[in-house]
Amino acid sequence: MILSPFTPIFFKPRKGSNGVPSRYIQTFAPTDHIELQLICAVGETAPVTKVYNAYDDTEIYTIEWNSWTMNTNDLLYFATITGLSNGHYYIDMQGIGTSEPFKVTDYALELNQTTLIQYAMKDNRQRDDAVFLIDGMPLFFDFRVPGGFKDSGWAFGVENEQFVTDDANIVELYGQESTSKAFTMGDGGGVPIWFAELLNRLLTCNYVYFDGVRYARKESNVPEVNIEDDLLNSFVITQIVQKVTLLNPEIEFSNHLALRRTGEEIAGDITNDYRGADSVISLQDNVNRLID
Repeated sequence: MILSPFTPIFFKPRKGSNGVPSRYIQTFAPTDHIELQLICAVGETAPVTKVYNAYDDTEIYTIEWNSWTMNTNDLLYFATITGLSNGHYYIDMQGIGTSEPFKVTDYALELNQTTLIQYAMKDNRQRDDAVFLIDGMPLFFDFRVPGGFKDSGWAFGVENEQFVTDDANIVELYGQESTSKAFTMGDGGGVPIWFAELLNRLLTCNYVYFDGVRYARKESNVPEVNIEDDLLNSFVITQIVQKVTLLNPEIEFSNHLALRRTGEEIAGDITNDYRGADSVISLQDNVNRLID
C-alpha cells in the first residue's frame, strides 16, 4: 500500500531533525478538493481513514473510499475531502499514519494571500504512483500555498531570427516573446520543506494551473530554498515558471471543467488567451503550434 506522493497533505512528520518545526499551518478553502490516493495490490482492503477536529480530537467522519482497477495487479483507492466548515483538522489513516494538521477557512482576506495550484498528467502512463485519468475524466489535485507572483520577479525573453541587409537594416524574420515569473511561496513566516518537494514534483505534470492560469517549469529550474532562521525549519521557496500561452482550446476546455469552472468562465479564459476579451474563438479555428 502506497500513499501517492502527489497527495497535497503531509502524513509523515520528520522526527529527530534539528530546529523548531515550522509554525505554518496548511490552509485550504472549503471549495478546494483534497485528493487522497492509495496504490494497493488487487485484493488489498482500504484502510480505515477518519477526519478529526484538531482542537479536541473529536471524530468528524469516516472517509468512504472509491476504488478503480489500474491493471491486473494494482488497485486504486481514492477519496476527495471537500466542503469542510471553518476549523482545524487532521486525518488518521490506518497503516499510513496521522497527517499534519490543516486549516479550512472561507475568510477572503486570508485566502487572497494564497495561490491554488492544481495539477495533473495528461494520462496514466507518465507515473505509476498516481492516477490522473479515471474512465476518461481528468483528475486534478489541489494544493493551496501561501504566496504568489511579485512584479519584481518577472523576466522577459524572445526567440527570434533576424536578417541584416546590405545597408545594415535589420529585418525580423521570426519572433516569439516569452515572460517568466518567480513564484514565491512562504513569504513572511515560511513553509515546511516538504512544500518545496511537492512543488518540484507537481511541476513534472503536463498540466499545472496557478489560480486557473496554466504555467510550466522554466527549463530545468528547481525550487530555490531560502533559510529565514537557522533555528526554525521554515523556508521561503522561489520557483521560476513560464506562462503557457499557445494552448489547445479543446484540451483547455476539458481541463477547466475538471478544475470545477463554469462554462462561461472557460469561454472567457480561452478567448482572452487567444484573441483578447472582445473577440470570440471557435474550437475549429486554426492555431499554430498547439501544445497538449
